[in-house]
Amino acid sequence: MPGKRRLMGFRRRHPEISLRSPDSLDRARAAMSNAKIVGDHFLKVGELLEENNLQNRPHQIYNADETGMALDAKKSRVIVPTASKRAPSIRSGGRDHISVMSCVSAAGGVVPPMIVFNKALPSGKFSDGGPPGALYASSESGYINKELFEQWYFKIFLPHCHKERPILLVLDQHGSHLSLKVLMSAMEEKIVIYGLPPHTSHFTQPLDVTVFSVLKTKWATTLEALQAVDSRFQARKTTFPRIFASVQDQVFNADKIKAGFKKTGIFPFNEDAIDSVWTDMSTSEGPSAQEGSSGESGELSSAERSNSETCPTCGHAPNPLVGTLVPEHLQDILRPVNSTTAKQTRRRKLSARVMTHEDIVEELRKKEEDERTKKAKAEERKKKAELTRLQKEAKAKQREDKKRKREMENGDEEKEKELGKEEEEKEEEEKEMDAQKEEEKEQSVECQRDGSKRRRVKKRDSRYDYDY
Repeated sequence: MPGKRRLMGFRRRHPEISLRSPDSLDRARAAMSNAKIVGDHFLKVGELLEENNLQNRPHQIYNADETGMALDAKKSRVIVPTASKRAPSIRSGGRDHISVMSCVSAAGGVVPPMIVFNKALPSGKFSDGGPPGALYASSESGYINKELFEQWYFKIFLPHCHKERPILLVLDQHGSHLSLKVLMSAMEEKIVIYGLPPHTSHFTQPLDVTVFSVLKTKWATTLEALQAVDSRFQARKTTFPRIFASVQDQVFNADKIKAGFKKTGIFPFNEDAIDSVWTDMSTSEGPSAQEGSSGESGELSSAERSNSETCPTCGHAPNPLVGTLVPEHLQDILRPVNSTTAKQTRRRKLSARVMTHEDIVEELRKKEEDERTKKAKAEERKKKAELTRLQKEAKAKQREDKKRKREMENGDEEKEKELGKEEEEKEEEEKEMDAQKEEEKEQSVECQRDGSKRRRVKKRDSRYDYDY
């Protein structure tokens, strides 16, 4: 296996390359980062700008998106002795999640934000010193949902956007942005809502490209500065609006906002504005495209030739890196090189689309009807389950009542038997007592007779008593 010296020699021979830590990117974003997706996106944006005559009207082009703000953000490093293994620091705030819905125009204008707290709004006069015209709301998770998006659209965007029409509003296609009320209102107000390709906002959305990254950094350094001045400082929900207003004033400037629209190629319109690193990351169109390309060439690559031998048991080609980079006992968790298994079903990939369109509105209307039907069925199932539960409880109660009644009847019989026994015992006792009384009476009579007889004998004997 190559060692460090070989790597150092390779870097010396190629000074044009550098060693950097890779940026983390999930598979969904990587799959959507290809030239076809980006090309389709710019084709639709160009058509929208031309159809609505917005090529030279930056004040009528807007981008809106939400971002999460942490109360315990950390950015800076600290200086510690070389022998120190750890550098603990006190948190600058709690773990509450707060979202901010921001909106900017291609001319550099800023629309008042919407601040969403988790669980509930703070107590007291928390809005004092906050961003001018800001809207405050709350949700259980602290993230924006469909109801809050509707509030933002009707209470913030419509009153503050430019009065000239049409308006182009660029959004990502998050589920909270697909509101039938908003789309119907936008079509009446001549506002064109354009949905960016899914999982591409990191290079197609102006706010994500230039504004939010600087906003997060400035937010973290501001919290660190406050904590450096006062070690007991804690960022709370009540102080969030004042701190965010200060950070927003420093970050949301016209130059930075315009740079975001320019880097994404939305205004001024430029199909080549996006860095090729995002357009060339994923070149395949799925398994079918890969199979077709290999079939057309009719030749096997060197890797395929080296792995042409398949396992007689599972039918898969062995991976040549197993045993060198990866231990052999972990081979089972790897995907085979030439898998002969059946193709997996692939979900249809969404692309960029104009959301203020009759087809989308009809789709959302049908979806809402399906949701209402589903909800009604769920309620009906719930009622049936409740009725079944009540019926079971009623039957169980009837069984309990019958059982109790039987027990009471059995208890009454036993009581009657016991009462009968008690009466018999009483009768027997009375008979015994009567017998005893009779016997005592007879004895008393006999005693009286004996007494009178003894008295008569004694009287008779007394007659013959003489004094000698």
